Amino acid sequence: MKIAAPFLAIGLAAAAGTAGAAPLGGDPGSPLVGTWRLVSYVDTPAGGTPSYPFGQNPSGMFLFGPDGIASLSIMRNPPAATGPVISNGVDSCQPAWYCSYYGHYTVDTARSRWTMHVDGGNIPAYLNTEQTRAFRIDGDRLILSSTAEVNGGTVTSERVLQRVK
Repeated sequence: MKIAAPFLAIGLAAAAGTAGAAPLGGDPGSPLVGTWRLVSYVDTPAGGTPSYPFGQNPSGMFLFGPDGIASLSIMRNPPAATGPVISNGVDSCQPAWYCSYYGHYTVDTARSRWTMHVDGGNIPAYLNTEQTRAFRIDGDRLILSSTAEVNGGTVTSERVLQRVK
């Protein structure tokens, strides 16, 4: 079952408002500020088997700057190479196993949500949209989770990241 696209960064959550969130100028005191390494990316359909769209040990980094700018990159590990690369130009990108987006973010700590205005990336459906995600922090772990309807069924998504020190 291929459900990675709808759940790239925790589902197709609609923008949920940012009352109480930091202004676009950033918030140096935000709990998200820093670099986070992706350690787990799992989608589990109700009553089904967990799916690991980026492999059992995905590779990725989420960077949240104190200036309100963030960048997220996720890569399948190991990558599914499609052949030798003969160019280092745009045609050598591998969108089937690498996803990334960047933009300005705000954090609503009272509601444990962060919202990114997506300025660019290789997920066309995200461009110029607001992507809101729930989060919780457990020590040096950032846990992102959600539940959404996909193809008539419920899928629970969980992403776990480790703070890079």
